[in-house]
Amino acid sequence: MNEATEYREKPNIFELTREELASILGEQGHKPYRAAQVMNWVYKRYAGSFQEMTDLPKSLRDELPNWVEFGKLELLKKQEGRGDRAKRYLWGTGGKPLVESVLLKYKYGLTGCVSTQVGCPVGCAFCASRHLGFERGLSKAEIVEEFVRMCADEKSRIGRLVFMGTGEPFLNYENVLAAIETLCDPNGYDLSRRRITVSTVGIPEAIREFAKESRGVRLALSLHATKDDVRDKLIPLNRTFPVGAVVEALRDYARATGQRVTVEYMLISRINDSKEDALALAALVEGIDCLVNLIPWNPVPGLPWKRPDAEDIKTFKEVLERNRVKVTLRRSLGGNIEAACGQLRRRITERK
Repeated sequence: MNEATEYREKPNIFELTREELASILGEQGHKPYRAAQVMNWVYKRYAGSFQEMTDLPKSLRDELPNWVEFGKLELLKKQEGRGDRAKRYLWGTGGKPLVESVLLKYKYGLTGCVSTQVGCPVGCAFCASRHLGFERGLSKAEIVEEFVRMCADEKSRIGRLVFMGTGEPFLNYENVLAAIETLCDPNGYDLSRRRITVSTVGIPEAIREFAKESRGVRLALSLHATKDDVRDKLIPLNRTFPVGAVVEALRDYARATGQRVTVEYMLISRINDSKEDALALAALVEGIDCLVNLIPWNPVPGLPWKRPDAEDIKTFKEVLERNRVKVTLRRSLGGNIEAACGQLRRRITERK
């Protein structure tokens, strides 16, 4: 082994395609089919190490860590919601908390919610993540590993993926798209693109670019207000990309892709939950093939907002429906472990 080879950084298994792994193994004298076996263990049988891959020769299992790193994330803590309907995972490296993911159990199956950044640069006023600060975007391998490690913990395939954890996916655009490509690779996890949703607070240029590259992946816009003065307070990025520009980009996306888009609207008492707000929202999305997903605010300690009462939520929904807007009310899972929308803060608080 020469000096360059000895000190070359090992690739992460979650970075590699089957072909790239086959090339690495081929350099060591192994047949290409060994790469298929390894990837099957990683993405179909959810192995936690090379040693678990029992249909590989022991000599190969022993040697693989010399050439390829088996992920980087450590599970620092896991918390399960009431009735096991939600699980919250805190991942780290070297014992340091890094990022969180959430597994949600619905009647139609499992959904994995992953983060895309360490901290969040957007700083939404209603979100716990605003207190984290921002460190960096996650790598493609880290995003993929978040998802696959949840499968391993659950010992089951997860059928849907949402990019709705900590971070703004379109501020880590290249790595998010690369992670999608890896998870949709037929030689790997083989997830359907139509079962993936990327949520953004709205970056017009990225939305239009995504329209060209999404190839079936769904888009959700976190709108949360119809007027710039209100949205400026809730989502500071609105001062750069105001409501009109963001909604126009969403309209272009729906037109270009032919897909129904989702408009997420977090209801906060006396901020954006009046009948007038509902009418303004109906007017704003008129002509867009969209589904409005209402999300009553999930309490975050230290923040001044209040969740609307049930009657106000019902009235808001009915106003939209009377104005021919397709609307759903998000069923909250994970609230009792602070894993619901807007509650992730890169730590898990012990509860009595």
